Amino acid sequence: MVSGRMLHLRAPAKINLYLKVLGRRHDGYHELSTWMQKLTLADEITLAKAGAGIKLQCSGTDLAADETNLAYRAAVLFFAKTGLRSGVEIRLVKKIPVAAGLGGGSSDAAAVLTGLNTLLSAGLSEKELLEMGLSLGADVPFFVSGCSAAIATGIGEKLEEQDSLKGCWLVLVNPGFPVSTRWVFEDFDRLQPVNFTLTSGDNPYILGREIEGPLFARLFNDLERVTITRYPAVAKLKSKLTESGASGVLMTGSGPTVFGIFMDFDRAAQCAGNLQHDYPGKVFLTEPLSSS
Repeated sequence: MVSGRMLHLRAPAKINLYLKVLGRRHDGYHELSTWMQKLTLADEITLAKAGAGIKLQCSGTDLAADETNLAYRAAVLFFAKTGLRSGVEIRLVKKIPVAAGLGGGSSDAAAVLTGLNTLLSAGLSEKELLEMGLSLGADVPFFVSGCSAAIATGIGEKLEEQDSLKGCWLVLVNPGFPVSTRWVFEDFDRLQPVNFTLTSGDNPYILGREIEGPLFARLFNDLERVTITRYPAVAKLKSKLTESGASGVLMTGSGPTVFGIFMDFDRAAQCAGNLQHDYPGKVFLTEPLSSS
């Protein structure tokens, strides 16, 4: 919602329904093929015009409110690229766990980029915003885009919009410790041949749009085995969600958050309630975000 000198935004979390590492490039980045879905779970961001400079207030987390924060860096990049002589005050309320595989930081950065473009009438095209987003992180273009769900390839910059999941609920469980995305990919590389290139018959383009059957049979994450090796709590969470009646269970991104897809709301709510006893404040009952 925009009102004069202020803009209120929601920065949604995401899950990866499919994540295949296709190879490592010479520049160190990884070629991926991943199906991402935005969720109703979201951080809350308020942007307010200021005379000059960037000020960030961040609550709900112990994240620093400086240039190490992606939301702050997005604002710095925006003003550098546009040359606008203005400033902004950013109020960020974190609802999405940090370093959890849910894309919270990337979503915050995307919200700041697109929000400043609207608030300051900068007139940047989506293509320009996508390019700026990619320089901040591989997941940022997905959040900049208007897609609720998409297949992302390359290093995350090539997006093909997909139908959003419907008629289901998701229980997310975060075991309460962060996992470094950089460490996961480095460890993944260590297990592979130098400059490896992987091919697979598990093509995400044929996952199917139906919530039943094909989707659950093809939930897949190449990074899961790396994270589980060091953090067996992730495997334990997968078992708990399966035992609670989830139709499909997977670790999202580089972890450690695990999600379970439920076709019945009451069963999902019961599962979330039960898990809150062991993981207080780390269990989230949410839904797929739909653009329709």
